[in-house]
Amino acid sequence: MFLHLFEKFDLNSKACITWKKGVHLGYRLKGNYYMSLYHMGDFYVEIQYHTCHDGIASIQTFVCEDELEAYLDQIDIHKLFE
Repeated sequence: MFLHLFEKFDLNSKACITWKKGVHLGYRLKGNYYMSLYHMGDFYVEIQYHTCHDGIASIQTFVCEDELEAYLDQIDIHKLFE
């Protein structure tokens, strides 16, 4: 899947494609939102769910790995040193 093609789909199609083709990397909470991060090959997808309204609020895409910083606290590197 290419980013420019993915961006042409509507919200529901993007979600379905991400759930079927993406590799789940992590999640985070921010206020009333639960964000779930997926890797799609050449880009990343973050699906934001609204915790109060029980649905997808938005889907963001990015290629810059700096955006992954919000998820770094989930990575446990202790096993690398055992």
